[in-house]
Amino acid sequence: MSSEREPAALLREAMAAEAATITASPAFTERVLATAQYPVAGLEPGSGPPDGPSWRGWLLPAVAAAVVAVLLAAVLVGSSLVRSQRQSPASPTTPPALSSVAPAPSGSGSTSRPAPSASSSPSPAGSTASGPSGQGPVGGPVPAGFTGYDLTWVSDNDGWALGTAPCGSPPCTSILRTRDGGRSWVGIPAPRAELIETDTNTCANDCGAVGFLRFATPLIGYAYGPNSLFMTTDGGATWDRKPGFAYGLEVADGAVLRVSAQAAGCQPGCEFRLQRAPIGSDAWQDVSLPAGGRSASAQLAASGRTVVLATRANVAGGAEDATAVLFTSHDGGSSWHKVGEPCPRRGTGEVDSWNVTVAPDGSVTVLCVPRGPLQDNTIFTMTSTDGQHFVAGTPVPGHRPPTAVGATSATDLFVLKDLDGLYRSTDAGAHWARLSSGPPGGSWLGFESATVGRVLIGSASGTGGTWTTTDGGTSWTYHSFG
Repeated sequence: MSSEREPAALLREAMAAEAATITASPAFTERVLATAQYPVAGLEPGSGPPDGPSWRGWLLPAVAAAVVAVLLAAVLVGSSLVRSQRQSPASPTTPPALSSVAPAPSGSGSTSRPAPSASSSPSPAGSTASGPSGQGPVGGPVPAGFTGYDLTWVSDNDGWALGTAPCGSPPCTSILRTRDGGRSWVGIPAPRAELIETDTNTCANDCGAVGFLRFATPLIGYAYGPNSLFMTTDGGATWDRKPGFAYGLEVADGAVLRVSAQAAGCQPGCEFRLQRAPIGSDAWQDVSLPAGGRSASAQLAASGRTVVLATRANVAGGAEDATAVLFTSHDGGSSWHKVGEPCPRRGTGEVDSWNVTVAPDGSVTVLCVPRGPLQDNTIFTMTSTDGQHFVAGTPVPGHRPPTAVGATSATDLFVLKDLDGLYRSTDAGAHWARLSSGPPGGSWLGFESATVGRVLIGSASGTGGTWTTTDGGTSWTYHSFG
């Protein structure tokens, strides 16, 4: 399974070590990066990181690196990875106006939230109460002003959203859960951890930071980031901090894979390694990878038994030949093939693998973005049916920066652009069309099957929610978080 969320300014990862002692607003950081990367007036990135992340491009010219390094450094962001999930059909509600789906901001205002649980920052009252056997906590009200950043699903109906909401005692990381495919949501406890996209030193660095959320079963889930890893075995009623961290984490072939390194926050300079453990276990074992990976950032994507690990180089200072290196596996991560950089150079400029996704049929699609200021009609895709040989598509229309790439097969591709909508190709990227009746934008895109997929709109204005398709992306239905 593979899904995409906002790819963020990944250069922040390459400067994370220098940023560890600097306190600055991530929102301001993102705007500085946006100004450098997208100089067109009024143009903002559709990212937020790793994950995750924060999640939330990473392809910045030299001036962006200098400005950010000197003034406020970069926020720790792991890989821009995500995983797709499924949702059952639901009746539509009124979708948010286009203006309400800007890149998800951090929560603001002073709206109070219900009583906190023992295992998290303020969480809905009653959320730790036991639900039906084997289904986790009952849950409480959705926190006012909830902003979503990541989604994870284990069935058509069972899903979770990681985000934040205004609270009186940071960190304000929050988790929502749905059991009816997104028609209704409840709040459940979250780990006591900062949210990478919004928080900076709110708990004196002793509570960890997460940006991504993955559930492997209705009871076993992981919240993680480049300096921490939390696990629940009771559906989110309680969360335990585990040794280590994760730059990426996915479930594949009945096990959990994570991207680790020699140290937390090591970018650039990470010696990324892949590890596997049984679901719900701490027994991580190294998985052998071919030599030659990059050291600035990493992304993991999976669907079925197909897994892709993308490692990226440090592009600070306009570094030439700082290409990505991809590794692919078709046996759940047991053995790997080194692909290298699938995105070809266009003209004299570098082209970088911005984001990668794995479709339900096992095909791999990479979103390719030229390095430097974004120009119209320059983003394109590369798709492979065997994970080794890639075919280029034509440029995706429009000038808005991309936030995610998704695919239901090797031929049916999607590119999400915040404030610009969802673009679809039914011929492996040869032609593209904007879905006029689909999501008007968003920060996360994922498919679990050839028919079911979602787009996340995270907004503190009360219009956050999900768009769902049950017919392979032809039609979409909106539901708010409540």
